[in-house]
Amino acid sequence: MSNDIFTPEALEGLTSRVLIGMGASPESARAVAKSLVLSNLVGHDSHGIIRLVEYSSWVPTGQLVTGALPKIAWKKEATALIDGGWGWGQTASALAVDIAISTAREMGTSTVVLSRTNHIGRLGEYVDSIADAGMMGIAICNTGGEVVAPFGGIKRLLGTNPFSWSVPGVDGYNLILDFSTAVVAAGKVVLAAMNDKEIEPGALIDKNGAPSTRAQDLDDGGALLTFGGHKGSGMSVLIDVAAGILSGNMPAAISKRGNGNGTVIMAVDISRFVGLDVFRSITEQFAVALHDAGAPGGARPFMPGEIEARTKAKRLSEGIHVSRGVQQNIVEVATQYGVKIPEFGA
Repeated sequence: MSNDIFTPEALEGLTSRVLIGMGASPESARAVAKSLVLSNLVGHDSHGIIRLVEYSSWVPTGQLVTGALPKIAWKKEATALIDGGWGWGQTASALAVDIAISTAREMGTSTVVLSRTNHIGRLGEYVDSIADAGMMGIAICNTGGEVVAPFGGIKRLLGTNPFSWSVPGVDGYNLILDFSTAVVAAGKVVLAAMNDKEIEPGALIDKNGAPSTRAQDLDDGGALLTFGGHKGSGMSVLIDVAAGILSGNMPAAISKRGNGNGTVIMAVDISRFVGLDVFRSITEQFAVALHDAGAPGGARPFMPGEIEARTKAKRLSEGIHVSRGVQQNIVEVATQYGVKIPEFGA
């Protein structure tokens, strides 16, 4: 492979070393590294290993307690609360998913809330696991930093506040809807800035409220915009309020911590309503109809999650490209903790 193409195993290994350098246990480091690299695998590089840069900045301030382990604060009937202890969000989320699945098997449905949780990574990862268990998964997450302007405003007030929804799928992948309620995720803007690239029009305004495609304007007091105008804005507000208050993380405009992810994860046992084989069969029929809905000779429509599944297969075969800009930033982080990354030539 070229100097910029890496196997998932290589990226997981170097990411684990950096995380251990930050103070994570080997077990936590492996779990977080696997989650980050999975985001790279499915094509969401903004939530991949580049997040090491962000995580590193939280260690000196104590915002990230690297040795903390998540625990079940309480569990009652079909509900539970996970206390992340301000440790790694990925390990807290994995525990929440396990509880959500086991509780839904018993009760038919479940709702698990994560409290005192740092960045959990890609929200779709967790509902994907729920769909793997033959269930419908829904997750909402309010993000701590004010970076998005509400519809009709120019002031940063909301987080990017993602939403994710899954059901068991077809053809080797689950149906997954996973999106930021901003036009573009903040991580993608950061990634664009690192690589001196512009972002799509209609996603960003500068500090004066003027439209911008310059990624650096976000750091200079600008704001992201919500997708779909008032619709995405309303959805973002509800996520900020619901997930923020239920978790205790608080909406971004009220909480000043700046890095927490108040998260609500729900699971529904499909078999309580319809046999899983029947559900998959009808979904397969629907997928055929959707694929046939394209214009003759044109691109066909995709099922939710299909593009990620194709990207994952391609990157498993061909490797994962890591830009020189990302390599350089990660090397700088690793150096702070005395960790060497000879794999990166940046």
